[in-house]
Amino acid sequence: MMRVLLTGVSGYIGKNLYESLKSENELVVLSQYEQEYEDITWAKGDIFSLTDVMRVMKDIDIAVYFLDPTKRSSKTMEANFSDMNALAADNYGRAAEEAGVKEIIYVTGAAEDAETLKILNSYQTPVRTPQTKIKRKGMLARFQSARTDDVRIIRRFEIPVSWSLEKFTAYYFEYYKNVLPGLSNVAVEDEDYILQGAKLDLIKLKRTTDLQDNDRQIFEIKGGTLAKVSDLQTGLLEFRRMLGTEEIMVCIHHYEPARSWLFYQLLQAPFHALTMRIFEVDMRIEKFNEEQRLKEK
Repeated sequence: MMRVLLTGVSGYIGKNLYESLKSENELVVLSQYEQEYEDITWAKGDIFSLTDVMRVMKDIDIAVYFLDPTKRSSKTMEANFSDMNALAADNYGRAAEEAGVKEIIYVTGAAEDAETLKILNSYQTPVRTPQTKIKRKGMLARFQSARTDDVRIIRRFEIPVSWSLEKFTAYYFEYYKNVLPGLSNVAVEDEDYILQGAKLDLIKLKRTTDLQDNDRQIFEIKGGTLAKVSDLQTGLLEFRRMLGTEEIMVCIHHYEPARSWLFYQLLQAPFHALTMRIFEVDMRIEKFNEEQRLKEK
């Protein structure tokens, strides 16, 4: 029997795949929720966590990929469906290649099909699509909430073609330093990065990856007046370069606000969203200016 990985059986896609595959395959289901079926192996994990997907992908023969728009979230998600899908597909492609999975089967039918296939095919694992498409629309995930004390934020930015991930990360922190002149600052000492506001240490970060790593930069959230630190999980700030593109994913995983949920919803989250929109415009200007310089040469 083949060991087949599914990303969930609670939605309308997953339930039908389960019924079709269960008799001839050993099914492993990646989900945050314990499954009610006795004839599957439940692998607790999160499709948006590369660590979880890599752990679950071991000893898998075929990995079936789709992102179900009706799937529940165990976190408060601040992201659009396109960015959520891109991150999940990248996790799948990376993990499948690392684990030596024989094949990825992608269930088509979403508006993001072309981009999803491009991401999956950027890795070495062969990708196949069924003849039948399952039409589905991407959800708007902003403030989709199941646990209000656990937040994930996913944002994607285009960068100038000459930029490395190291340069983007440095620019990101420099931008924060100047977002509120005279009030905001970033104190850096070796691997420690402290985001400050009005002389308060708002978020304390520790870099856990090599500074020159052009693939991923990971910072653990270690504290600060705006972050609750838990022994159960570690909050992360992740910068990830999307293979074969001039795009960077900026993700915040397992973030727990220290202030009240009302404070987070009404003040902190809107302010962060506004600063990231301005940063996105800033990055587009940098990209345009570089393209103009290249044309003039």
